[in-house]
Amino acid sequence: MRLHPRHAALLLALPLAAMAAPTATPTPVREAEGIREYRLPNGLQVLLIPDATKPTVTVNVTYRVGSRHEGYGETGMAHLLEHLVFKTTKQFANVGAELSKRGMQFNGSTGPDRTNYFETFPANAEALSWALRMEADRMTGAKVLKSDLDTEMSVVRNEMEAGENNAFGILVQRTQAAAYQWHSYGRSTIGARSDVENVDIPNLQAFYRRHYQPDNATLIVAGAFDPAKTLAEVQRVFGALPKPTRKLPPTYTIEPVQEGERLVTLRRPSGNQGVFVSYHIPPLASPDFTAFDIAVTALADTPSGRLHKRLVEPGLAAQSFGWPGRNAEPGLLNFGLVLKEDNDVERAQQLLVDTVEGLAKEPITAEELQRAKTQWTQRFDDLMANPQQLCVTLSEAIAAGDWRLLFLMRNRIEAAQLDEVNATLQKWILPSNRSLGRLFATAAPVRTPLAQAVPAADALKDYVPKAAVAAGEVFDTSPANFDRRTQRYQLPNGLQVALVPKRSRGETVEVALNLQYGTLEALRGKRVEANLVGEALALGTKTHTRAQISDSFDRLKTRFNAGSGATDGARLSLGSRRGQLAEALTLMAEVLREPVFPASEVEQLVRQQVTNLEEMAQQPQGVAPQALQQALAAAYPADDPRAFLGFPDYIAAIKGLTTEKLQAFHRDFFGAAHGELVLVGDFDPAEVKPLVERLFGSWTAPQAYARLTTPLPAVQGLKLNTALKDKANAMVLGALLLPMTDDDPDYAALRIATHVLGASGFDSRLLTRLRQKDGVSYGAGAWLNASSFEPRAQIDVYAIFAPENRARVEAGLNDELARLVRDGLTQAELDTAKRAMKAQADTWRSEDGAVAGAIAGHLERGRQFKWNADLDARGEALTLAQVNAAIKRWMDPAKANWSWAGDFDKKPAAK
Repeated sequence: MRLHPRHAALLLALPLAAMAAPTATPTPVREAEGIREYRLPNGLQVLLIPDATKPTVTVNVTYRVGSRHEGYGETGMAHLLEHLVFKTTKQFANVGAELSKRGMQFNGSTGPDRTNYFETFPANAEALSWALRMEADRMTGAKVLKSDLDTEMSVVRNEMEAGENNAFGILVQRTQAAAYQWHSYGRSTIGARSDVENVDIPNLQAFYRRHYQPDNATLIVAGAFDPAKTLAEVQRVFGALPKPTRKLPPTYTIEPVQEGERLVTLRRPSGNQGVFVSYHIPPLASPDFTAFDIAVTALADTPSGRLHKRLVEPGLAAQSFGWPGRNAEPGLLNFGLVLKEDNDVERAQQLLVDTVEGLAKEPITAEELQRAKTQWTQRFDDLMANPQQLCVTLSEAIAAGDWRLLFLMRNRIEAAQLDEVNATLQKWILPSNRSLGRLFATAAPVRTPLAQAVPAADALKDYVPKAAVAAGEVFDTSPANFDRRTQRYQLPNGLQVALVPKRSRGETVEVALNLQYGTLEALRGKRVEANLVGEALALGTKTHTRAQISDSFDRLKTRFNAGSGATDGARLSLGSRRGQLAEALTLMAEVLREPVFPASEVEQLVRQQVTNLEEMAQQPQGVAPQALQQALAAAYPADDPRAFLGFPDYIAAIKGLTTEKLQAFHRDFFGAAHGELVLVGDFDPAEVKPLVERLFGSWTAPQAYARLTTPLPAVQGLKLNTALKDKANAMVLGALLLPMTDDDPDYAALRIATHVLGASGFDSRLLTRLRQKDGVSYGAGAWLNASSFEPRAQIDVYAIFAPENRARVEAGLNDELARLVRDGLTQAELDTAKRAMKAQADTWRSEDGAVAGAIAGHLERGRQFKWNADLDARGEALTLAQVNAAIKRWMDPAKANWSWAGDFDKKPAAK
């Protein structure tokens, strides 16, 4: 989907009775860098990526069809089909609901060159077999029914309207449309509203039958599976699909050379302003493409890029960014600036153009080239250690012509020469190739070369695969095994440490560090400092600038993230590798213990925060939660760290943030006496222990620490309404407050109830009602949070929708909540929820970063993973009567608090 990720999900294993096993076997095509390619007789390309180190499997299917393949009147068809293949097929009444029942993570997305689907689930032969059967069924068996389209149409409109709320996103669409006269890349993937609303179902079915075929698809299986058995299963299931007799016509439109600057002006309500520029470039397969990837790093990197230095640092813009279009056919090189309302748009535009097109006079430097290579290598290494992300990234390479283009791009980046990069950029980054400028009559215009398609086979003729990434150990991710493998101890200053050594793919290590600080009285009036000090830590230290810190982490192939809050302290994470861990931890300790908060960097941070908040203050998804949280915290005075300020007050407070305030807060509150440090992954404990003690063992803070209590607010039955003008999308958020901790005997039952109500994805009651049945909401759901320290729990419910559908959304929410309390769950729902929740738990424990964060929370609470196992066991043992009794005991819809935000003066559209 274009705007929102799908919820996690799995499918029901049903036999495809009509399929007879074919006799022909898959043909091995090639093996490169740990990936084995096969071809079935019907044309299906199969890639197998075995990785026994992660106890999950990802099944990915990429269809070589996107918005580029749509004809006149067909815009949005590829995206519509992405919705409808989650509906009815020959074997399933509702594919999305069946996926959700099994707790799988899944997604679908549509781009210009491809449509992609994947599902990730705990390694299990039966689940894998079923997922393959499901994908084979919807490859040719989706019914694409008019009834499904009718209920989904409001959902698609809702998605369009959510996109319409994003003014900068529309600016990007309009600018790219102006860049193209003929090619389909100039059209938004979601399509023209008129085409989507008037789509002819036979035409849509014909589009599906034409493109959803085995010879137009690539199946990828990655993770912990048996390659031989899986290949046999693929042959049995997919091999039964007949080879199409139709021939897909090639696309051959080449955009003419642009002959002058083009300008787009967009005027609409928004919390920020922006400037965006595009230049035509060759496709991903072209040898020239490397230069554009490098140019993006040199110009748009934060904090080292030229645009950041020249516009963001002086306050002329709030943010800079860029990307090259990685397409099968000639695409666009893009750069943009996000501006505050009081920034000068014309000045920013001129500086943007001068900086980008100034590469002719100020070529890429050796330092910028090396930074681009370092960042690319780090991202590539991270990618190869993550089977799910590798599948999704390979789908982009497949869409561009061949999956091996990913590795060819890596090789080309590594081999890039400075003079060749600059020569390429000077050919393409020209004023006449710019879609932002004005048209002038010019006697002798300077024009770019004509971009030509580059066959992937030609590009790959000299490609030599590298060795596959080294595998780690096969690790048991059960709670009991994590508790057995975890080494726990405490430093003299009080810092609690947990080490979980395990050999991991790519020798990766994940680190989580939580620091608690302050007391209620000491933190009064310091909410802004407490909220932003974590993000400000890496702005500079006594010996390193912000850019140097960023470059050092890139060089160390390390991800570093830090955040903080007034009530929950600082939360930091590090993703590194065995060989770089010691240096990365040392740098993290320097960032933590020796920040200086440079004034110029703090000013940038303030501008960025203000810009983001000003935009959030005009978006339903920002306003509805803010209004509800402010109401629930109304009992606290303004200086209380537990108070919640409205947007205007909080923006004013942030504008008063200074270097001196951050320095004082860090000096008074930061230390490791009350904290938890966790390492999970490929490291030697004997080397790590003395390093950790040297870096953190003597670090304490002057101020005492006492955890802030957050009693349950005495608030119920609120109905808040916030009017927002000219917004095509609206949101409602509800909160039911419960006097319960996560150790309450009924907590396990309410987890299951909330899962069925709104946390289970497509088969949840809320999404089934509001999206599948009523067709009035693109996204709806519910979740349960409970404190470990005091009786405060909260069931949150949300929905996004077109504002004219408010009455139907409100009726649907009320009906489903009342039905849940009145009738309870069914036995089938209870059984399905138990299976799905177990699968979800098994999946998240396969992610080392998530595990590190969970163990840090356990240390703070005096728990181990046994607590999770016991909670899961209590849930598994619950009977239907017990769950339904807990629902009646705790859930009273009349006590729920609701916050609505949107343009509710809009009238329902005429049908």
